Amino acid sequence: MLLGLLSLFIGQIFGNTVVPIGTKISAPFTGPLLFVFLRFFVSSILLFFIFLFSQKRKLVVHDYKEFALLGFLLSINVIFFTFGIAYTTVIMGTLIYSLTPILVGLGGHFFLDESLTRQKLIGLFIAFIGLLFLVSQSFSHYQQNAFGQPLGNMLICIAMLGYSYYIFHSRKVLHNKNHLPLQTTFWTFIFTTLFILVALLSGITMKAIMLKPLPSVGIIGFLVVGAGSLIQYLFLQIGVKKTNAFTASLFQYIAPFIAATATIPLLHERVTFHLIIGGLLILIGVFIATTYSELSNKVLWKRQT
Repeated sequence: MLLGLLSLFIGQIFGNTVVPIGTKISAPFTGPLLFVFLRFFVSSILLFFIFLFSQKRKLVVHDYKEFALLGFLLSINVIFFTFGIAYTTVIMGTLIYSLTPILVGLGGHFFLDESLTRQKLIGLFIAFIGLLFLVSQSFSHYQQNAFGQPLGNMLICIAMLGYSYYIFHSRKVLHNKNHLPLQTTFWTFIFTTLFILVALLSGITMKAIMLKPLPSVGIIGFLVVGAGSLIQYLFLQIGVKKTNAFTASLFQYIAPFIAATATIPLLHERVTFHLIIGGLLILIGVFIATTYSELSNKVLWKRQT
């Protein structure tokens, strides 16, 4: 359990500092799609050398289909995130991603026959109001430094959908199918890299993407973000495997605060009163929908015992 908690915390640190900040700074020098391909190409190579010496489980054809789906969902996340983060702030992005536990819960309702209680619906409503409030604020040009631009926030929302169902499907693969975290991460990265490569080659063929010499900032950027992505997703898979959905969802609440401690001094992002209000609505809604009832049950159980 302790290893799982530590893994989730490390994953949150890299996922909300190194990866988004490095992407925001470096992606413009290479182009978003080329950057995200190089990022996962580097991650896959690094992970390959770890994978060679790791424990492995025998796989069948259906297992590769599961990994391909994970790779597709992850590619949606990282492609739209890389495009979107250029037009919004890292803090705003992490607040949008805070909706992930609710969407994972909705996935459980529709695909795993988990109950959708009134409490979950209330939490979803509150969080959705918070998201609408933040997105509406991004239409105010004088506040763009705090809220980002509408285009960026919409792209981040799409990325968050991909990430949410990547987490949901990871739960099924790791727990129901009992796959190993490292093996799952490796094959997911391989398929993610292939999907991004197809998108990149399509863009080049249609002349929507023009290749250009890579400056040193771009090269350093995708190397750093590639290594950070390896740590982020590998430790996330370990954390999901070693803990449970309830515990993993708790760590989602600290993401905006981790991002703020890094982006305020490094990127000079601002935290305004309206940003705090919208962020609190999202976090309160997520807490009510995913955490409150289980936390109450734990407290009640301790009192009875």
